[in-house]
Amino acid sequence: MAGQTLIVQSVFDEAGDTGSSGYSSRYLVVAGIVCASLEPLRRLVARTRKTLGKKLRNVPELKARHSTPRLTAQFLGRIAELDIEIFAAGLDKRAVPRPQDPEDWYRRAYAEAVRQALAHHEQITLTMDNRYTKAALRDKLVQFIAAYSQRSGTALTFVYADSHRERARQAADAVAWSFFQKYERGDESFYRLIAGKVKGEILLLQ
Repeated sequence: MAGQTLIVQSVFDEAGDTGSSGYSSRYLVVAGIVCASLEPLRRLVARTRKTLGKKLRNVPELKARHSTPRLTAQFLGRIAELDIEIFAAGLDKRAVPRPQDPEDWYRRAYAEAVRQALAHHEQITLTMDNRYTKAALRDKLVQFIAAYSQRSGTALTFVYADSHRERARQAADAVAWSFFQKYERGDESFYRLIAGKVKGEILLLQ
């Protein structure tokens, strides 16, 4: 309709961690899928699950790190066939000064990924992980994203959903994992499957 701003849907997930021990990842990645509707992603996850063996069909959700490379590659290839856009932010924990609160790394990467999406869309409904059980921490993340990402004339709506209930988040998991493999492992084979849909990507080094 003329004069009406389109409200797009999005689903975001992360790969890596905020730790700093020898067992922690070097990179933290947040990636999101932006589309007109999450329903095609949900249907794709459902179809992909039907191709699994009987034992795996009972697993609550698809997780790229627990799947075979072949299954993940097939899944990413099908995601790339959809009418979507992908935005991502990676953070190199060896290059970026460690904050007093390690969760600030997560907040910053998340906000940067959302900022890139808002550069292309004025209004976004953001479906995200129910990472925090405490309302104060959820509010802090939302406030950080809004303060860092939003520009005049843009609007964000936040929705929290566990990935085993919101199937679209399982697609975002695979996308974030592909970026993580690129940065952490130097393996771009999975990333190349979705590269044509990537509209914004940044690696934070300071």
